[in-house]
Amino acid sequence: MLVTTEALVLSKTNYSETSLIVRCYTRSDGIKSYIVKSAKQGRKGNKTTALFQPLHQLEITAQHNNKSGLSIPKSIKISKPYITIPLQINKIAVVLFLSEVLSSALREEEANASLFHFLKISLYWFDMQDDVPNFHIFFLLSLTKHLGFFPDVRDQSYPYFDMENGCFSAQKSTQQIEDPRTISVFKSFLGTNFDGICEVLVSNTERKKLLELLMQYYQIHLQGFSRPKSLNILHEIYS
Repeated sequence: MLVTTEALVLSKTNYSETSLIVRCYTRSDGIKSYIVKSAKQGRKGNKTTALFQPLHQLEITAQHNNKSGLSIPKSIKISKPYITIPLQINKIAVVLFLSEVLSSALREEEANASLFHFLKISLYWFDMQDDVPNFHIFFLLSLTKHLGFFPDVRDQSYPYFDMENGCFSAQKSTQQIEDPRTISVFKSFLGTNFDGICEVLVSNTERKKLLELLMQYYQIHLQGFSRPKSLNILHEIYS
């Protein structure tokens, strides 16, 4: 069946000297992989390769005949060009990091309109802001709503956060956040929205610590989730 769908680029790998395999999260079918032939040939190839930067928003027309396997696009174009993301090193680092997170976390080969809308709108919002060092923290927490392990926000008066059960606790456990300041920052992110994340006051050290804890949280709840290679780059950008 010929399908035209919006898609977010998750990753690209070399298939041959001239072709690429591009893995995307699509509105129509969830995870989908495409083989883009002659993507690296000549001037046209350079323009084609530039389409597949991390989390670029595309419109792809292709035959989607089966759940697995590669599809060959009939046409590919940018559906929503970014204005600031390609030009700011901190935003490039954030988008690279988030593309790695999503590549590891998203595996369903079926449509999820709510999740796709969240990803699309979040990236659009990020692109329109000047400087948002807290964006990736709030994005990761918000993503857990769609992945099924958003923290239970009840009982926030308790001093600990049990990462294995995803809830606040009165008693210590083996997998938990127990540092009072980290708990306070964590609660602040849980109680805000995108427009309010700039008001969450957090130091670079606290942000780094919370980000590491969130990576542990993902590893606990997503089997096979791996620590993104670009995480250290992100730490350096915001150090």
